[in-house]
Amino acid sequence: MKGLGIIVAASLVLVFVLPIANPAVAATTASLTISPHAAVGGSSVSVSGQGYPPNTGLILQWGTVDASWVVTGNPPRVTGVSAPPIQITLGQAKTDATGSFSSVVTIPNDYGGQHVIQALFPNGTVITGRAIFTLEPSFKVSPANGPAGTPIKVSAKGLGYGPYSTNYFLYWDNSQVGYFTALTSHGATNFTFYASGTAGTHYIEIYQGYPGPGYLNPWDAAPSLETQSLFSPYIPFHAEFNMTGDPSSTSIAVTSLVVLAAALTSIGLFIAVARTEPEKRSRFGRALAAVLMIIAIVAAGAGAYLALAPSSAGAPSVYTPQAAVVRPPIVVPQNSATAGPRISVSPDIAGVGQSITVSGTGFGPDSQVPLSFSNRVGDNILGFKLVNGPLKNVTAGPDGTFSVTVETPATLGGIHYISAANLTPNSNGTLFVQRTATINATQGPDGSTVAVMLKGVGWTFNTNLATLDYDNSYIGYACGFFSDGNVTFYLTVTGAPGIHTIDVYPSVWWGPSTQTNQLSIEYRYPLLTPQDHPELMPSFHFTFLITGSSQQSQSAGEILPFQPFLGLMSVAIGGVFLPSYPRSGGSDLQ
Repeated sequence: MKGLGIIVAASLVLVFVLPIANPAVAATTASLTISPHAAVGGSSVSVSGQGYPPNTGLILQWGTVDASWVVTGNPPRVTGVSAPPIQITLGQAKTDATGSFSSVVTIPNDYGGQHVIQALFPNGTVITGRAIFTLEPSFKVSPANGPAGTPIKVSAKGLGYGPYSTNYFLYWDNSQVGYFTALTSHGATNFTFYASGTAGTHYIEIYQGYPGPGYLNPWDAAPSLETQSLFSPYIPFHAEFNMTGDPSSTSIAVTSLVVLAAALTSIGLFIAVARTEPEKRSRFGRALAAVLMIIAIVAAGAGAYLALAPSSAGAPSVYTPQAAVVRPPIVVPQNSATAGPRISVSPDIAGVGQSITVSGTGFGPDSQVPLSFSNRVGDNILGFKLVNGPLKNVTAGPDGTFSVTVETPATLGGIHYISAANLTPNSNGTLFVQRTATINATQGPDGSTVAVMLKGVGWTFNTNLATLDYDNSYIGYACGFFSDGNVTFYLTVTGAPGIHTIDVYPSVWWGPSTQTNQLSIEYRYPLLTPQDHPELMPSFHFTFLITGSSQQSQSAGEILPFQPFLGLMSVAIGGVFLPSYPRSGGSDLQ
């Protein structure tokens, strides 16, 4: 009997005690469900679980990655994406007496695609059972209307980090503007482009962009299970922008209509006076009415001409050129020397031609210090080498210090070193030459040639390109490696009179690829999110006002707005000065 009691007691321990001491044993059949199973970031979803230990607190966890560009090689280029897995706490839950729970959680703004949701014990032990949630991309465009040149902000969430879901392409009126990414910002980004074209409705579309621009049917690619998580769901996006006329031009049109109404009123009053019996009107009154009528008609004609003439249609009466730059902040690594001869530069970020101050300390009293400036030269981008050229000779003071102001040399963009003989590398001054852009004209007739000039274009696969858009349509790219960072785009401006946009975006010559040694050409297009560029290159925006056609002449169409007023003036003046005869019986002849 005693042995039987021991066996029974041991059985009770196995059945009731051990599951409580080790809850994971009882959770081998646990399962999670989520509803809905797909939504955009910020949505509320319900997470339910069954088969968990009863009356137990749980932590709900969201699986994601912390992605970044991988830049390696000599010269540097983007070779891939690093995406180590990380976990984010979604919320907490507690099971009931049956081992079930239901909790509402908020989906984080994260990379688009598939994410694993699972439950953990408070001590961090993962419980069997998980749910797959698909985070969908979403886009917002604002405002929905405005005149030419209006900044249009695009906000995006849920972009991916895999080769099939990193890039999304923006189109304006079926013309490709460029692509945008959010790899370094967990799938969320925003950027601005500018309305261009004539008054009326314009159309905005966003498409996925692998392995090139505008991948219109990614659902037919049938990705394997291994790559399925690299795809963000394809969410077709369409928006419209209503281009309004220039407010000042509208004012001119309204004013001309008011003046025209006044002119017609004057004509009516004059006719009433002119047709009155001769003994009831004075010659002075007739002459005064005639003068007022002529002035009103001329004013109305001039106003209508300004509002309606083809040479000024769509052009604002007052034009202020736009010039804007989006320049992501960068940090320049400095030398680490704290003793001995050493050099510093201020500011440590400058454009070509900008003044910088080079300071030195720790040099010999009254010593001569020949300063040199590093640059990169070579027969091709793969064969460059770092060389030093003379910058300026300076003399240290009695305390071994110096300070001199020089202009940033015309050179390739990127890191450069200012050094003196026998300095160790960590004692050199460090200067980052940044990219700048200017335009040589901001208005002129259709067909004008405009030069957009860039300085400080870089030497690596990531920094040697600049791409050009005209009226939100991609034209092409230029390279600055063999021209010491100097690039000039020559552009023929075309289109109707009015404001037109010119944009310079960064790009990447050689992006990551799913196949070894294969160029990913989709990265060679305009990148609209410079803050996500692997090396934080800026973008530039300009406007150009087309004032009319370069072939304009005094054609019939150009003087047409005056013609009805000239005719009206002739009839009215004739009515003033032609004699008015009395009519028999005091009635009009029929």
